[in-house]
Amino acid sequence: MAKSLRHFTIHEKIPDDLRNLKERDLQLLALKKIQAIKSGHLHGQPLGDHRKTGDLSDCFKLLFDTRTDLPPRFRIVYRQENQDLEILFIEILSIGERYQLEAYIAAAERLGRLPEEGEY
Repeated sequence: MAKSLRHFTIHEKIPDDLRNLKERDLQLLALKKIQAIKSGHLHGQPLGDHRKTGDLSDCFKLLFDTRTDLPPRFRIVYRQENQDLEILFIEILSIGERYQLEAYIAAAERLGRLPEEGEY
């Protein structure tokens, strides 16, 4: 039996994240991946508590890229909370590059979890 989804949201800065991808093919691929997350067809890898990004242990990352000759350069970071056979909510937090932890730092910042300079 598939899990049912009760609530789905995207952070208000996701449209900006999509525009920052620049390439139309990347934007479309990101939207397809978000739809697959929402429908339950794709599930990302769990994140943890990192000294530069803070505690994202209730979040997941989904890797994507239009290029196949390199490891995926881009990430979708989202939160998901489950209870039994029901998904209580999915919140898309950020879309961005893996380079310099861009997508993770944006997610932590949007959740108010970005560590202070002296904390790491």
